[in-house]
Amino acid sequence: MLFLLTLLHFAVDGLCGAALAAHDQGGTAYVDILRLFALYNVIAFGGQWLAGLVLDLRPRRLPAALPLAVLALGAGLLPGLGWMPQAVCLGAGNCLFHAAGGSLVLRRYDTYAAPGIFVSSGAVGLALGLNSVVPPPVFLALCATGTAATLVVLRRQGLPPIGGSRNHGSGSRLPLLACLLLLLGCVTLRGFGDGGGGAASRLLLFPCVFALGKALGGLCCDHIGYGRTILAVFLLSFLALQVEGLLCPLLLALAFNMTMPLTLRLAHWCCPAYPGLMFGLAAGCLLPGVFLGGLALSVPPHVMAVAVFLSLFAAGGLFRRYAPGGVGRMP
Repeated sequence: MLFLLTLLHFAVDGLCGAALAAHDQGGTAYVDILRLFALYNVIAFGGQWLAGLVLDLRPRRLPAALPLAVLALGAGLLPGLGWMPQAVCLGAGNCLFHAAGGSLVLRRYDTYAAPGIFVSSGAVGLALGLNSVVPPPVFLALCATGTAATLVVLRRQGLPPIGGSRNHGSGSRLPLLACLLLLLGCVTLRGFGDGGGGAASRLLLFPCVFALGKALGGLCCDHIGYGRTILAVFLLSFLALQVEGLLCPLLLALAFNMTMPLTLRLAHWCCPAYPGLMFGLAAGCLLPGVFLGGLALSVPPHVMAVAVFLSLFAAGGLFRRYAPGGVGRMP
């Protein structure tokens, strides 16, 4: 299941990137390209919390959401579409897949590594699509094949239960809400640190670092524990600030992306009955970085490193203290 959903994430993000990049070579007016990207991002990222909430309230609709997402993505590739219908189709398909796929991963697995691995492939697919390395029909065929295989697995294994095997109740609501806000704030900060590496000679370098960071963060947390992992992230960020050249942004990108599975898994454990909503809220917190990254509101890396560490440290402390079974959950 995890392999199939990770492959689908690669294909879905790649398809959207390839379809959007085609406008750069198709004579579309520059202002319309800007509107296309803006509307797509608002729907794809900003709509995930609503799609996730609907799927949390109607979990039997989860299997149907995957082929529906592929149909929407396929509609976005139809010739002759204006920029607005295409942005709606691609954004809705991307939104629906992420809400459904993220919910399934959070439901089925109790590890930090699983959500990190699932999300990691998206950056690589997006880079291949945006740089027109792989054409949209190839990504669409991969989406259709992966969805069919996922539905077969779901039919055999059944829908994972809501909340996962470690759902121990609701806990103290106010401290857990504060924990959730700290985690979402950390995700927002991380959204301002995901850029870098646009040169064609290394078009996959930074996306691969993003992917490695997301997968590595979850694996480290499962094996050495939450506290040691956030300390390792902080030390890696500190090391990055001591070096110059390309190595500095590479290490910073690796460190900040290592926090992704920690924030997502802990957010889900704060509200175990709403995995789709938690995944969608985390995705929505990336929007400020998408629209404001690189402007005057960008966050200096040394400030971001300290703020991310303190946010994760405080969130982990609140969860350990106030969540039912919190200490037993966090390795």
